[in-house]
Parts: sequence; C-alpha cells; structure tokens
Amino acid sequence: MVRLVLHRDSFEPPLTYTGPVNAVTFSSYPGTYVLTGSSDRAVHLSRAIPTSSNGTVIETTSPIQRYEAHGYSVLDVAVAADNARFASVGGDRQVFLWDVEQGGTIRRWSGHNARVEAVQFAGDGDSVVVSGMFFILSFRSRDQLRQPTIGSADTTINLWDCKSNSHKPIQTLPEARDTVSSLHVHMSTYSIASGSYDGRLRVYDIRMGRTTVDVLAHPVTSVRCSADGHAVLASTLDGRIRMLDRSDGKLLQAFGGGGEKENARREGEERSSFMLGQPGSLVYRNRELRIRSVFARADAVVLSGGEAETVSGNSAAGGQAAVFAWDVLSGEVLAAVPAGQGVKAVSAVAWNEKGGCWAGGCSDGMLPFPLYLLFCSRNFSVGYSMPSISCFSRNTPEFCGILPH
Repeated sequence: MVRLVLHRDSFEPPLTYTGPVNAVTFSSYPGTYVLTGSSDRAVHLSRAIPTSSNGTVIETTSPIQRYEAHGYSVLDVAVAADNARFASVGGDRQVFLWDVEQGGTIRRWSGHNARVEAVQFAGDGDSVVVSGMFFILSFRSRDQLRQPTIGSADTTINLWDCKSNSHKPIQTLPEARDTVSSLHVHMSTYSIASGSYDGRLRVYDIRMGRTTVDVLAHPVTSVRCSADGHAVLASTLDGRIRMLDRSDGKLLQAFGGGGEKENARREGEERSSFMLGQPGSLVYRNRELRIRSVFARADAVVLSGGEAETVSGNSAAGGQAAVFAWDVLSGEVLAAVPAGQGVKAVSAVAWNEKGGCWAGGCSDGMLPFPLYLLFCSRNFSVGYSMPSISCFSRNTPEFCGILPH
C-alpha cells in the first residue's frame, strides 16, 4: 500500500524565469543536485534538497552554476554516473558534452539536420554516462567504447563514440517516420527504448540486433523502462499513459483518460475545488505538449506532469496543470499536485529513488510576466512501514526548496 501525504496548499514559487523549463534530471547517485534545461538557452545546476550547516532546510535563491553554450532552447539533459560530465541537446542540432567542474564543453557532435529532442548515457556499472533529448545517452558493454544515443527531430537515433575524434555517428537507427521524442536505455537488457510522434514505441535489442515495434496510434511523447526491464511506460497525446509488457506488447495498465463523460464530470469538480491531495479535483490532460512520465517508489508509482485545461485559449480560465501520481497495480490516482493558476503545463518530472524526492519543470500560460518554475519535495514516512510522497508549500518548514532558473 502506497500512501501519499500532501500539504493542502499549492506551490507558490517566488522566482521569475526567462523561459520554460523543458528538462529536469537529478545528478547520479545519491542525487544531491538537479540539472534543468530551459528555453533561456542555459543548463542550470542547483542543489536538490538545500540544507544549512545545522541540517535544516533552506530556500535556494541562485543556482550553483549556469552552463551557457547553446544558441537555442535546451530540450534535454543527462548526467554521467560519476557526476563529472553531463550532456545536453536542443535546437542547435548538436549534442553538447560538458565538464561539470570546468563549466565548458568537452565535445560537440553535429550530425542531425533538425533539433535534437532526446539524449541519455548508458553503460555497464559505474561507467555509464547519461545525457540526451534532455540528455546525452551513452551505451557501452565491457568490450565497447561509450556510445551516446541521441534522438532527434530528423527522425533518426544516432550513436556517437565519446572517445573518438570523429564528428560522425558510428551507427544510425533510421526506423522512425517522425520526430524521435524520447529515449531510455536499459543496460541490464542491453536495449534502447524510443518513442516517436509516428505513434510507435520501438525497442532495440543491441545484443540480438532485433527491433520490436508497438503501434500506439497516437504520438508518443515519453518512454521509460521499469527497473527490471520487463515493462515500458509510454505517454501519448491522447491523454493516456500506457504500461506495456515488453515481451508481447500486452497492455498491463493504463493511466489517465477515462472518456469524455468522466472527464466532464471531473472537470466540473475541478472548477469548484482545488484541494491538494484530492485526486478527483484535478484531471490529467496531455493533448498538445511533450509531457514526461516516470516510475517512482521502486516502480510502485507512476509520476507525470499534465497540461492545464484551456478556455478560449486561456489556461488561467480553465483547470490547473498538475503533477499526478498513480498506483501501478490499480491504476488509481493517488495524488494530484496543482502547479498554480496560469501555469500551462508541468512538462517534465524526475524521481530520485535514493533521496525519495521528485522535481518538476513547468511553463505558464497567460500571466503578464512569464513565470517558469521548478520545485522539489522530499520523501518521508508516515506511520509504520508506510512510504509516502510528500509535497509542501514553500511557506511550511518542511518545504525543500525552490530551485532558480
């Protein structure tokens, strides 16, 4: 049984940002830091759970470091296992490999003819480097060089050799017929999962040289493998998140959706009640934007952002965007955390298993001055042997911090 305890106040971030937060990722174990990619063309490094010298939580007012080399929006970011490097991609049509300490780029690969939307590193043991789409993705076996895998808007997935001076990919996977929107590498099974706007979920088995394709009939915006690699989570623009069996493509569980009548009923409730932690008061939507979803709590929970309901093009007049948590087994909504009035969408979420905390990146809609936020909350246990996900207002002492962008 997973119980979620949430504060009754919605988030009230005090900071103003200059562009939407497109990508969010925690640093590698133990996940002390958060990196974000934004339309302000920079990657920001901040502490995930800021603490003072006496161990109490304090609010973060500035990032530790800004990494600026992109000329366009940063769409994805990924961190190496040793936390010494990370990769980023975006509208530059390039893949940037960064040195965290030095603050500069180590390599830049130019092999795509359109924006790059996904990247992640992967490899055996602690040698894995993750980045692409928002991360650079590196794949490596014990006898192979590191090969970052990048998904892009030119419909290809490219594998790059991090140790080579070549600016050309060592392999290209051209099967997608539309934008490759998301990637996830699962090293235990030596496979790469990709989602595309052509409505296909593709899984590449690197060892067997085999590709399996599941047709979802709607643009795929996010893919994520379970820890054991037996299931894949896929978000699509029909407002549903599907968990599929990798072996046969069988639908194991679906999250969101519910049909027009159900959504209409819940939307009516939403206008009259925005009580945090009451799932019925908020409705999951994903019809227009790329929304990320992830597994959490040892694959017992699914987390995802969502879009706000728009009324005559005004998101502030409709229902709020929110972060949703579902029980994997039952498919029921465990909690819904509103991002605040006027926020257009919570576009990216990330989960840190070690720290038991999550972070989300948002963009607003019709506010006079753009407000783009990232929030982070820490996990704690309530009662005997009851894990919980906890979210707090910035005005409460338990709140873990607003991260600047």
